[in-house]
Amino acid sequence: MKKVIVTGGLGFIGSHLVEMLLNKGVEVIIIDNKSTNVIEEDFFKNKNCKVIINSIKDVNLDNIRNIDTVFHLASILGPSGVLKHAGDIGISVLSDVIKVRDYCISNNAKLIDISTSEVYGHMNLLKEDSEKIFPGEYKIRTEYGAGKMIAEMALVNKSKIEPRLIYHLIRPFNVTGQRQKPDGGFVLPRFVIAALTEQPITVFGDGTQKRAFTHVKDICDAIILISESKYKNEIWNVGNPENSMTIQDMAEEVIKLTKNKYPKNKYNIVFVDPKTIHGPLFEEAVEKIPYIEKIKNKIGWKPKFSFSMIFGEVIEFYDKKINEGYKFDVLK
Repeated sequence: MKKVIVTGGLGFIGSHLVEMLLNKGVEVIIIDNKSTNVIEEDFFKNKNCKVIINSIKDVNLDNIRNIDTVFHLASILGPSGVLKHAGDIGISVLSDVIKVRDYCISNNAKLIDISTSEVYGHMNLLKEDSEKIFPGEYKIRTEYGAGKMIAEMALVNKSKIEPRLIYHLIRPFNVTGQRQKPDGGFVLPRFVIAALTEQPITVFGDGTQKRAFTHVKDICDAIILISESKYKNEIWNVGNPENSMTIQDMAEEVIKLTKNKYPKNKYNIVFVDPKTIHGPLFEEAVEKIPYIEKIKNKIGWKPKFSFSMIFGEVIEFYDKKINEGYKFDVLK
């Protein structure tokens, strides 16, 4: 790779991916409308990086030439962040993918599309070819997962009649790490900020729901390895099944690690109905554990970060931010 586009490059996963690409000597063009950015456009100042502040639907891609790869990460996202886009999620996700897909076809560029584990729609140990089963009632969270699934189909099926389309579909599972904001309902930064600021750690439901958390750098490492691999037109699960734990266990682990730094803080876990916070349209994610044998066997990738390493990093990150005077709403 010499020159790439990263859509959503100011966002959580995107910003870490851009850092890794720049460290490899790749020239990067970021396209981001700053709707869910975690860094500002001057973060990569004096780097081999150009930032275009615009949405995918409005940017003129025809002016961008000599691109090797497009990493498409820009998307509506977040457990509560999707709610305000009800009814528009599907068309937004699909139209953006079609635009970058057609650009890649016309410019002989590889497309790395970052999809989501939400496409499965159900709980299980999930393989890339597992069935996609959604609840009978149409819900906003379902619209997000189904929109991503239709976007995947638009790539897979187009490639059957268009040999110039070279793509990879990547489905990350429960990504977290430094820079992830609590905005949109992301659970680890919510818990960490609450513990550091002596607010109640609000666990949704009874806390028995499970997640398998994956460090954002593990995800980005996999994205780059896949993009540089000999394979093409493949679908990949990327996650860390070894980090599977309940949300209550996660809250207790955050308290344990924070206590090491602030033993005199007061810590309190409370169990709440998330609909009382985010409204009646909020839906909890189903339990999803990734089956990652494909990427391990074909590319040799495996996650490096344990949950205690991840939690420790996030605690250090937000401790510094809070000491710098940043204010965060853990229930936003």
